[in-house]
Amino acid sequence: MYSCNDENVSMNRSLPLFKQRIEHLSTYDIGNYDKNFSSELVSNEKNQTKDISIRNALNRLIALYKKTGFLYPEKNERISPYMELILNNWQAALKLDDQLLNIIQFKGKNPLKEQLTTISFWRTTFNSWIAQHLASTGFPVGVCAMMLRAQAEVNIEKYRYKSFQNWFSKSNKYANLIFGTLVKTIGKEYSSVRLYHYVGVEKLNKKHSQIIKIVSYQKDMQYPLYLFYCQIRGTNDADAEEMNDPDNIELDQLDQLYQKVGLRRKRYIWLAYHKNNELPVGAAIAYRGPFGLNFSLIENRCDLLVDPSLSSDLKEIVCHNLLSEASKAYFDSNLKIDFPISFYPVVTDDISSKILTASGSKLLREYNKSIWMQQAFEGWYNHIQRTYDFFLRKRIQKDH
Repeated sequence: MYSCNDENVSMNRSLPLFKQRIEHLSTYDIGNYDKNFSSELVSNEKNQTKDISIRNALNRLIALYKKTGFLYPEKNERISPYMELILNNWQAALKLDDQLLNIIQFKGKNPLKEQLTTISFWRTTFNSWIAQHLASTGFPVGVCAMMLRAQAEVNIEKYRYKSFQNWFSKSNKYANLIFGTLVKTIGKEYSSVRLYHYVGVEKLNKKHSQIIKIVSYQKDMQYPLYLFYCQIRGTNDADAEEMNDPDNIELDQLDQLYQKVGLRRKRYIWLAYHKNNELPVGAAIAYRGPFGLNFSLIENRCDLLVDPSLSSDLKEIVCHNLLSEASKAYFDSNLKIDFPISFYPVVTDDISSKILTASGSKLLREYNKSIWMQQAFEGWYNHIQRTYDFFLRKRIQKDH
């Protein structure tokens, strides 16, 4: 975040006027805003079918990801064998207008320099979305204009959006600047940023225990699950994942929406109970969805929550026995969702991560999960503006 000197304070006093200037820039001066390739589809409608136009546009998007370094060699190598499946899933999701997936692009007007930036959003629960895959050809003013325009659209239709979240690597300085600092400007009441370990798990054997029992989720467990989730990951996270909505715990309503285009979206849950406790001491929440909707497979992650007060031995039992059950959602499920890899990604705390890696699983990365709730949408808009005000100020000075 850039420091705030006297000039900044003076400019912040005229914030509404400054925001109008930014919106004017984003619409007219900087470049062209496009959602779900609408401009390309219009220009190609006489020469190509809609499906061909979308697939060509998606291929160009992948090329942009590679060019900007977003799709770095290690990640590209990991997902390239499945790229056809991934693009099929993206293409299917786009058939439902903006109900499942939105791909935003912003193209600059400088004919002498490539100016292009993109971000996408997909529906993770019925009312909450994940923002992802922010990439740019070194076009920071365009990034700001694109994000402000997208958030302005969200503000107009707040009823559709309960929350947004973004997952980013601990080592990504750019993402840390934008998404990692939001709590400082929005406040912790309606936003959060937490670090998790992202572990690839193939198979874990159950450990015999007369103290810990594992049970599949039943509707009467919703409130205890919600309380436990709040205890481990906080209220914002629990509400963003809609753990407070008993009708949407297993994502049945959202699944019906995905099924309209031949896709599926479900959530399976197992709880661990200590024989002396009425509340859970662990939970495995397995998300299933179209493979590769997120290139880090966030759409198919398994959230592992473990009570930190348990002894080391009991933590190990809880981790093993919960994930032994959760693996069924990926490898033994009757749900027809392609899952062509041998491991499933588990998101958990550092201690549970060490238990898993000691048993042969692989730590893939450390990810921050940032969340901003509907009540913070206006604050998020201002957060984006303040983060980019240095670049915008240079642009405004240049205009004058």
